[in-house]
Amino acid sequence: MVKTVTGLPNEFKNRVHITINDREFEVVAHNVILLLFAFVSLEDTSLSSVPDIAASFLHIWYSAFLTTNLLSSLKAKVQTLIGAICAQLATKPPDTLLGKTWTFLEGSTLRLVLRQKEWLRLHQFLDVPEGLNLEKARNLRAATVLAPERLDYRERWYYKDATPSMRLAKQRFREDGLLLPFGHPRTGFDVPNP
Repeated sequence: MVKTVTGLPNEFKNRVHITINDREFEVVAHNVILLLFAFVSLEDTSLSSVPDIAASFLHIWYSAFLTTNLLSSLKAKVQTLIGAICAQLATKPPDTLLGKTWTFLEGSTLRLVLRQKEWLRLHQFLDVPEGLNLEKARNLRAATVLAPERLDYRERWYYKDATPSMRLAKQRFREDGLLLPFGHPRTGFDVPNP
């Protein structure tokens, strides 16, 4: 969807209507959070440039850990919007379908229709689970992506890479979970990505 929209020529001035749907709530929640973050960030041009927003977007999408500033920004920009709706529907039955339409810069809109209980879950998606600190998150991640019993699988996957530097970059990503250039400093990424 993003590739399609960004591929439109600059002179294209028609209205575009896109419907995104998925059976898995986690996929819907992920897409909504990313879209809301993108729309709200693009409206606030005084705080960020488009390359900064794009880098933040990539970390939210791919990185296992975020900077404190990025998580705070995500909560302020997205969780606040979702929280306002949750406060209004606290007394509704859990299976009631409720919709909300946000209007953004230049008339762009985002409409979301969820059940009451899904709105409440969506609001919690931006909270780091209680008791999950940096060290615990790193250990849980390492137990999965660096599991010793999967070593053969990883090595066969690396074997397909064209260059040793590509293998090193992939191994680095497996080890630290940060989508950054190989030599880029890893400092500051100290909060688990909720």
